[in-house]
Amino acid sequence: NVNSKFKIQNSKIDGIEEGQEVTLQELLQHVVRTKQIDILPERFEKQYFNWVDNLLDWCLSRQIWYGHRVPAWYRGDEVYVGIDAPEGEGWKQDPDTLDTWFSAGMFSFSPLGPVEGESEDQKNYHPTSVLETGYDILTFWVVRMILMTTCLRGEVPFKTVYLHGLVRDEQGRKMSKSLDNIIDPLDVSEKFGTDAVRLSLMVGSSPGNDSKLSEEKIGSYRNFANKLWNIARFIQLTINNEQLTLVREVSLPKANTLADKWILTRLDQVISEVTEHIEQYRFSPAAETLRDFTWNEFADWYLEIAKIEGNKTAVLNYVLNTVLKLWHPYMPYVTEAIWQELYGEEHLLMVEHWPSVPLLTKEGAGEVILQFALVKDIITNIRSLRSEKNIEPGKQVGVVIVCTDEQAMLDENSALIRGLARVESLTITSDESAKPAQASSAAIGSIMVHLDLAGAIDVDAEKARLQKEIDRVAPYVLQLEKKLSNKEFVDNAPEAVIAVEKKKLEEATQKLTALQEQLSML
Repeated sequence: NVNSKFKIQNSKIDGIEEGQEVTLQELLQHVVRTKQIDILPERFEKQYFNWVDNLLDWCLSRQIWYGHRVPAWYRGDEVYVGIDAPEGEGWKQDPDTLDTWFSAGMFSFSPLGPVEGESEDQKNYHPTSVLETGYDILTFWVVRMILMTTCLRGEVPFKTVYLHGLVRDEQGRKMSKSLDNIIDPLDVSEKFGTDAVRLSLMVGSSPGNDSKLSEEKIGSYRNFANKLWNIARFIQLTINNEQLTLVREVSLPKANTLADKWILTRLDQVISEVTEHIEQYRFSPAAETLRDFTWNEFADWYLEIAKIEGNKTAVLNYVLNTVLKLWHPYMPYVTEAIWQELYGEEHLLMVEHWPSVPLLTKEGAGEVILQFALVKDIITNIRSLRSEKNIEPGKQVGVVIVCTDEQAMLDENSALIRGLARVESLTITSDESAKPAQASSAAIGSIMVHLDLAGAIDVDAEKARLQKEIDRVAPYVLQLEKKLSNKEFVDNAPEAVIAVEKKKLEEATQKLTALQEQLSML
């Protein structure tokens, strides 16, 4: 009964004294308003209070087959209520069952043993830290758990309620048999792997919001799991098993080059960012940060650098070891399998400590990031210039870099630039007249990167090719412009069609401009 008052026994609730009389409404309002329970996202507090403030009496019995039987027995005018059946003959138990949510409402403490006498599990594991559930059962289940636990135990059942959204299909529709759009997690786990399914559900989702799921998305995370396997296999083959060491047994590796300093500095930043995201329940941003580091920085850059510079055993081991720990909450099966393959079955990843940021010298960390970013930009620009001129990937070319302040740093990393950009002859100078007679150039701030075209391409043939491509693209641009300036088309065509045509025009215009610029350089 909503209006009934009762006394809280053994109160551990801040603001509620031992034996204090309160109504259910007052109790449910108090624990959330005083932030003894946080609801995430916070906007769902409005839904919580809207339901609690308009609380109605709760009929506990249901006429259904499955559930806890109402613990009441009748014999004539006699009524007995208890856990066990009464002694004697002639008693008949109430045929109804308790409301499902009444039974579920005791879940925070019922698996931990009897409330009376405080079992060891009750003392050690109650209340729990976080309840994670769907926003659609906030009032059905969460409120009832708070009600049952505060009344029976005199404490809150959990500190935080994290609400997830519904999983919908790739078009945002609710999954249903009639639409034939149901994705069975068992089927896709068998097809793509359990970790791929886990990642696809976590990445791209946010608390309280629905998310879209498709086999294509799950497949992309299967590919990422394969990427992690390949990274580990490359490192295992590079430094051999005897030199693989658990990080807890070794000190921070020595950084011998700019690339070493960069990857270790970035790893520090990623540990901090991922840890903060997870502590704030931002699970998708944490995974996205980690994925970007693992694939785009560690695999695409540092592993390629390791092939050129060599002598990376300690750094490779340290970074891989830490990355596996960071990924473990998201990909427990793949990471555990890799860990035991590398370090032996007697060492379980699941009991390792979470990585912490080493006490490195932070002075100069920003400079390391900036310097390596410049090296990456130079390599990327050289690759782009090669691609624009259709120079075969295996063909060695000459490059001149004209700079002032950065010359010493670039000289130190010249071998790296030559190796990753496939440069045979690299000149780093402050002399602007060193620019080759035939060159394709790119500016990076005040730095000029000149790709020597002499011997790399047939200039006349390249001019002819570019002009032919311009002659093909230019009329297409005019055609699209004419179409989009046609009032009848714009007024009658669907918005989606118009958007597609505008996108085509934008891309074609950009391509035409790029072709004209390339031709002018020659």
